[in-house]
Amino acid sequence: MIRKIKFGIVVLFFIGIIILSIYLYSIPPAEFTVTFIDVGQGDSAVVSGSGANILIDAGPYKDARNVKITLDRLNIKELDLAVVSHLDSDHISGMRDIINNYKVKKIITGETSKRYLPNSSSFSEFMTAVDIKNIPLTMVRAGDKLKVKSVDINVISPSKEYGDSNEDSAVLQLKCGQKKLLFTGDISAKVEENILDKVDLKSDILKIAHHGSYYSSSEEFLNKVKPSFAVASLSMYNNFNHPNVEVFNRLRDMDCEVFRTDESGNVTFFINGGDIRCEVEK
Repeated sequence: MIRKIKFGIVVLFFIGIIILSIYLYSIPPAEFTVTFIDVGQGDSAVVSGSGANILIDAGPYKDARNVKITLDRLNIKELDLAVVSHLDSDHISGMRDIINNYKVKKIITGETSKRYLPNSSSFSEFMTAVDIKNIPLTMVRAGDKLKVKSVDINVISPSKEYGDSNEDSAVLQLKCGQKKLLFTGDISAKVEENILDKVDLKSDILKIAHHGSYYSSSEEFLNKVKPSFAVASLSMYNNFNHPNVEVFNRLRDMDCEVFRTDESGNVTFFINGGDIRCEVEK
């Protein structure tokens, strides 16, 4: 009797292995992978696929290790483009380590006049690394268009000089195959209002502006974007009351699936044609 039970368990085990193998084999490799990296109270995301590797922000310096771990897991050795949405330390200070450890072909950031450039150690260290590696650094503004291999990038903002680092964030819409991603930096509803009717904001995946701040993600703006998925990048224990509950409620009322990196860790989307699949780290 015992032998029969053991034999039955072994048979069920191997049947399970076969079913799992068939399931995994049936999932086609992702055309594009988009990972929102858990960098605490900061922003970082990597978009890869069809030969293109793009990093958008690198978080605060103390969490730059998580960016490197993610890039290494994805077997990324070089970046076709690094984006610094704006020059605050929670977006830029981790970029120094990325520049020093990976080949970065080009860097862009939102257009900012010299008088508004920050007088901070993180900005100084970033610029030193850029100069040493001789990496082309370009400021972009609304209307600029870039193509990184198969990824089309439309710069939506800034369209004017706001005189504030958050408002001067580079707002980018990336077209990856059939799907669109919207990266909003730390803009507020003030900038959202300025871009509402300038371009088609409809996007499948939204990086929630300013870590889910009360002052961003207006109902009018979200109704234009109509995302299926949205991600807020933040630390669970922060001094800014991020994220705001109303922001998340507005998104959920639109049947948008909302994630936050402090709870889920890395949030990864796999894009295949018209399909998007999501996996979380935690």
